[in-house]
Amino acid sequence: MSATAKTLVVGMDGLRFDRLARSQAGAPVLHGLMAGGSYGTSLLPYGVPGDADGVEGIAYTDSGPGWSTVVTGVWPDKHGVMDNGFASPAYGRYPDFLTRAKSVRPDLVTAAVVSWRHLARHGAIGPDIDLRAHFDGDVEGYDGCDRAVAETAERWLAEHDPDALFVYFGGTDEAAHEAGPLGADYHQALLRQDGYLGRLLDAIRTRRTFPGERWTVLVTTDHGHLDEGGHGGVTHAEREVFVVLAELDRQLGEPLEEPRLVDIAPTVLDRLGIAVDPAWQLDGNPLRAAL
Repeated sequence: MSATAKTLVVGMDGLRFDRLARSQAGAPVLHGLMAGGSYGTSLLPYGVPGDADGVEGIAYTDSGPGWSTVVTGVWPDKHGVMDNGFASPAYGRYPDFLTRAKSVRPDLVTAAVVSWRHLARHGAIGPDIDLRAHFDGDVEGYDGCDRAVAETAERWLAEHDPDALFVYFGGTDEAAHEAGPLGADYHQALLRQDGYLGRLLDAIRTRRTFPGERWTVLVTTDHGHLDEGGHGGVTHAEREVFVVLAELDRQLGEPLEEPRLVDIAPTVLDRLGIAVDPAWQLDGNPLRAAL
């Protein structure tokens, strides 16, 4: 009997890969996934809209475009989110991967919980997801809201049976805006999020059904940050993103070759056994890593 495929996607907003790479002592869970799995970086292939300096500009390096790209598997010229205003999203045509998966396989249980309410308010996380919750980190603070996100996801993993789960933490982005990504506050935000990730992995591994499951875990970010904090422009520090791919309790081989944000949605669909329909016009491809 084949194992039941399950997926967990964890988003850590505004997490610079170079800060992660240098913080093994502060992020042991992430570094453990990286050591046993595969990972890589790429640059967001767009810049500031209307820039006259020759930049192939579509959208700002902001969270609205970034997370919309992650969940839909298409670039901003298709999903329509150019900044954090969400003025003209096309989520009806390009829905999130959870909604897409559910439409093909109604038997799946889909789940999403986020601490940036705009992802739910504007439809990046669609209303037809089975288990759906959001918190308002901008108003109530990301420390408490990220904790609530982790607790909610833990509860769902214990009490429900999600097949595909998206979890978003915003603390690293908030810390970078307040004091930049080079200092102690940013490091502490990363440490907290790493701890939450560890709690989620523990919740998965202690599931009664875990021996008969095969979990794919992806961790990513939406954009980087300037040294002084802030993003939206076209610098390397703002455009560099990363993807960590792990198959729990299986050792992966080769590193990922420039994984892109648009590759995450088709990777989830692939692991769930859902073939990508060319009519969906996804811009990404399933990520592969040698076992």
